[in-house]
Amino acid sequence: MQRDRTTTYKVVFYLLFVLIVYLLETATGLGSLNLFGARLDLLFSVPVAVALMENPAIGAAAGLFTGILYDLSGTGVEGILPLYFMLFATFAGAISGRYLRRIWPSHLLLTAGGMLLLRGLQFVFAALAGRTYPMIPFLQSMYGEILAAVVLSPFIYLPTLLLARRFDRMK
Repeated sequence: MQRDRTTTYKVVFYLLFVLIVYLLETATGLGSLNLFGARLDLLFSVPVAVALMENPAIGAAAGLFTGILYDLSGTGVEGILPLYFMLFATFAGAISGRYLRRIWPSHLLLTAGGMLLLRGLQFVFAALAGRTYPMIPFLQSMYGEILAAVVLSPFIYLPTLLLARRFDRMK
């Protein structure tokens, strides 16, 4: 009974953290700031950090909620981003439980890999839809966004680590 309650509290606090980061990006204008010529996107690394600290199911919940928030802000095709984030967070949680440790370089690796995969899929789907983008500016913005997310990832990793440690002590 206590274990189920702790898991529920854990999921609620992680989802609140996702919501806080989302509100910071959208309501304060943090998302419109540029770093290295690319826009800041801290929200992407939150489900990755949650999946790294917890199991794939909790990571999938955080990923699904993150994707829904991305859809609310109108950054992609409706329904695709929740699916992507849910699947990627599940995958990140599965490989982090087996092959990676709960350390910051693992978070960097998963964040950069996930952003690279998402931007690559967006480029391929845009090409299939008949939209053409100049390759060099697209790559510059993609790598700039990844670099900005990697530089600012401690602001996501450290609070997630503190939450995970607090809930580990509650068990």
